[in-house]
Amino acid sequence: MFIAADDDDFRRQFSGGLSQMLSADGLGAFILVLANSLQGNELRQPLLHALEKNFDTMKIAGQGSEDDESVFAILATEGVGEQQCWQHREVGGWELVYNNMRRLRPERLSAQKFISINQPFDDQLFNFNRPFLKPEIMWQGEWSGHDFTVLYNKFPFAPWHLLIVPDAQAQQPQYLDFESHALIWELVSAQQQVMPGFGIGYNSLGAGASVNHLHFQGFLRSGALPVESTHWRHRGGQANYPLKCQATNSVQQAWQMIDQFHQQNQPFNLLYRPGLCYLLPRKPQGAVAAEKWAQGVAWYESCGVFTLADQSLHNALPQQQITRQLALFNHQL
Repeated sequence: MFIAADDDDFRRQFSGGLSQMLSADGLGAFILVLANSLQGNELRQPLLHALEKNFDTMKIAGQGSEDDESVFAILATEGVGEQQCWQHREVGGWELVYNNMRRLRPERLSAQKFISINQPFDDQLFNFNRPFLKPEIMWQGEWSGHDFTVLYNKFPFAPWHLLIVPDAQAQQPQYLDFESHALIWELVSAQQQVMPGFGIGYNSLGAGASVNHLHFQGFLRSGALPVESTHWRHRGGQANYPLKCQATNSVQQAWQMIDQFHQQNQPFNLLYRPGLCYLLPRKPQGAVAAEKWAQGVAWYESCGVFTLADQSLHNALPQQQITRQLALFNHQL
């Protein structure tokens, strides 16, 4: 079993794990629980009272990393009850999500100038084996002969956002091999009867990855992502997607394209859906100037969903500006 027996069980575990985390000392756990609670009222309402109580304690005795203390200083000024749940808006086939907490995340490698898609693992840098991350683990177990560590995303941007780390102790860098690719393909397909709407995203180095430790990003959502629309040419329609995109129902064909990206030192994003993989080669981070409102372009943005920290911009951003932002990262331009 991977995480849960069914969808209801998964949601209970997700919410229950957040609630238990608040009993731990430290600012990091508080920030993670608050950021995840804002996904919607299903998570917000059961956690709000405990968050407010924990917030008062943290103001007196909370200690954490420099990043956590910086984030908490902002929250201490703004307050917990004033933090709003995510708001969603559809704009000409694209999606915008107002998510004020996302602005506070550390950039790590996602802000680094691109050098190579393949860099050796460095255990001195942030990675998912660090002891202080243990409270952020939602589930650990074996699936299909591999050990999985599944953590909450501290600053989530996708619904029911998970960080999925296969064989974490192997200390693999953020560089795919065929076995890992096939494992994730199998996992997404197998989970559809358990957690409907389950999908997985992947960022290579240079394409939004912020940690050089092999990991994937899981999510649950009832509807398709914009990149999955059948009106795009890669899904058999007539319209060209702003980024070069290929979709294949063959695990081997997908790997051939990934391997080619590797050989060409080409950054890319992936989206795994049941029996299907979307491959999006793109210009590396730093090669073009991303608009501030975009907060970077990684797999979720490449798939057509942008997270905004400015509510007025969320309410007014036009379709053409979103399309133009994506097109800037088209590596063929």
